[in-house]
Amino acid sequence: MAINKTLAETFAVDFWGPQCNCAKKPELHRHRIQKTFNTYKEAASFEKDVLSQVAKREYVRPSNNTVQEIADKWFMKKREEAYQRSTLENWRNQKDSYIIPSLGAFKVCDVEVDMIEKAAADWATKVEPVTVNKMLSTLTAMFAMAKRHKLRKDNPASEAERLKLATEDEDGEVVQPDEVYNKDELKKLIDATEPGSKDRIIVMLPALTGIRIGEELGAAWSAMDLKAGKFSVVQAMADNDKGQEPLFKSPKTKSSRPVLDLPQQLIRELKVWKLKCPRSERDLVLPTEDGKPMRRMTISRVLDAAIEKAGLEKRLTPHGLRHTFASLLLNDGAAIAEVAKLMGHKNPAITLKVYTHFVKSETKSIQNLASSILG
Repeated sequence: MAINKTLAETFAVDFWGPQCNCAKKPELHRHRIQKTFNTYKEAASFEKDVLSQVAKREYVRPSNNTVQEIADKWFMKKREEAYQRSTLENWRNQKDSYIIPSLGAFKVCDVEVDMIEKAAADWATKVEPVTVNKMLSTLTAMFAMAKRHKLRKDNPASEAERLKLATEDEDGEVVQPDEVYNKDELKKLIDATEPGSKDRIIVMLPALTGIRIGEELGAAWSAMDLKAGKFSVVQAMADNDKGQEPLFKSPKTKSSRPVLDLPQQLIRELKVWKLKCPRSERDLVLPTEDGKPMRRMTISRVLDAAIEKAGLEKRLTPHGLRHTFASLLLNDGAAIAEVAKLMGHKNPAITLKVYTHFVKSETKSIQNLASSILG
């Protein structure tokens, strides 16, 4: 491996990749790789990283596949599965109208986080932030497939920062059945995390209580009565501008849940985690190792890792776990008014609109009314 200065005053890293087996040519062969950087420092950093990967047998040969090819392949795979027509049309629109025009021409191995965030900023000039975040989730699923097929070693879309929402809540658009987990999928996700660990708490809190990500990050031990099984939602954390400390404030609305019941399974996990939890100034349930407030991106990374370990096809955001909570309650026959209160919605009409696919359509209320009157 060598770093050479080019006539264009750039720096080229020139090396031969490790030996590999080729499907067309069974004999072992090596491939030459050349990559150019604007500065020597960038070239040297790349060289060091590649040598480390090779030594650990983690090196992934750069692929010539473009984002468009991967996006089309991912969509074709989804068409073969049992997804609703409306969902497929939504994915097709995201792919053809936004993802491919912005990133389609780039090689999968060349796409970086900043390129994706730049594309997302452009999308935000045309659609609402909540829609942009959904497209980023779709792009994350596409790159997850590329990673599984060894076309690159990481997933830049999962690292891309999601847009801040003006309401700090995505509860507005109708949630589709394939945008949430069923009970079996949720169990697999929870089982993919270590018992009594921070990662398990990160997954279980929103999935079993329906709290928002800001409320999860702002949760304090002083607000949790583990003996009584109660959790008071008294503060939420909002990310501040880059480089500044996060903001802590009261829950989103007056209708936000003041006190929530904690299921026994979650209480057991919280008791174990509390013994290991780092101390923090705000007595946070989910601080960093050095006691600082955890960022939203960390929550997303933990969830993405758990999804991959569980082998789940759906790549949900943390807010998707909140939607999962509501959908499972409604599927079990919970009253809309009860779910609305648990979700902190201003009125049940919001709950009915967002989760209309999960509200049981069959009812015997009329028959029961007549029977109670006439006998």
